[in-house]
Amino acid sequence: MAPLIIAHRGASADAPENTLAAFELARHQRADMIELDLQPTVDGEIVVFHDDDTARWNGRADVVARMTLVEMRRLDVGGEHVPTLAETLDWARSVGMPLNLELKKPGMAVRCVQLLREFRMVDQVIVSSFFPQALHELRAVDPAIARGYLMGIRTYRPDVRLREFWPFGALRRIGATAWHPYHGLPGLDWVLPKVQRAGYQVNVWTVDDPVRIRSLATLGASGIITNTPAAARAALALETQER
Repeated sequence: MAPLIIAHRGASADAPENTLAAFELARHQRADMIELDLQPTVDGEIVVFHDDDTARWNGRADVVARMTLVEMRRLDVGGEHVPTLAETLDWARSVGMPLNLELKKPGMAVRCVQLLREFRMVDQVIVSSFFPQALHELRAVDPAIARGYLMGIRTYRPDVRLREFWPFGALRRIGATAWHPYHGLPGLDWVLPKVQRAGYQVNVWTVDDPVRIRSLATLGASGIITNTPAAARAALALETQER
């Protein structure tokens, strides 16, 4: 079975990342799922935004966690505004688009689950994070929601490198549904099939090179997280023709 095409922050190579415009474009580029980032605001809302501050968009290092929703709304992201999780879930439900929600920090699980239930999207999402605490919180609030453990941070710590090379213990501890490794992790090509056989989905990030996309498909990746959904779809079609 071909891997899912998961649009990284939407079709972010062609539209402003983490915006409804990027999500809609990803849908037209035949993405199977959309990956997006979640941050809390100071007034308890959840917005779709990657960075901890706004410097990349307005030149000022305003910290998102100290900003209100109204202040985030004023931010210009390549001509688009910052959507809320509620807006995004409403759009996704209306078009039937599954989502991969990345929690950028702990502390959002309760509000996130409330919104997933409100928009009846509990069964249409996988919630991922680099932070085990965030995934433990999610499991405590609603253990039925699929959880993905992100790995691939920049570090020289041997314990982290070992966890990435052999992720089974970490996946068991958080009750993961999926492993989300960086495509360049040492030993990934060797361990990926083993993780699959253990019953986990393996959604690999962030892959735009067609050759690498095809090699990961051959290895049995469940999903390819990519900035270029259309090009990834074409690469997989070519891989299928060559079999």
